[in-house]
Amino acid sequence: MTCRNQQLLVKDALPALGNDVVMVSIDGDPNENAELLRRYADDLGFTWRFAVAPRELMGALSRSYGDSVLYPPSDPMFAVSAKGVPHRLPSGIKDEDLLREAALRYRNE
Repeated sequence: MTCRNQQLLVKDALPALGNDVVMVSIDGDPNENAELLRRYADDLGFTWRFAVAPRELMGALSRSYGDSVLYPPSDPMFAVSAKGVPHRLPSGIKDEDLLREAALRYRNE
């Protein structure tokens, strides 16, 4: 599976998660840029934000969660509560049920 596969699942799941759920895809590839991400998102009909992560953010994520968070095939994903508390979701593809469960669990935290 790839990031695209996960993003396609998110695209399908997002409407059912509620208007208070915000999705942001963060790209850690230093060879990609904002324009490339914009075209990618537009081509696939992804309506959420995409951002290119600065090197400092990637370093901070690695220090906090280990190097596997930088490995795209593990499909790293976090649910961040309304208070800004991040929760790393399990590695691998997250289906709609897991995404819904995470949204419900962390919504009011």
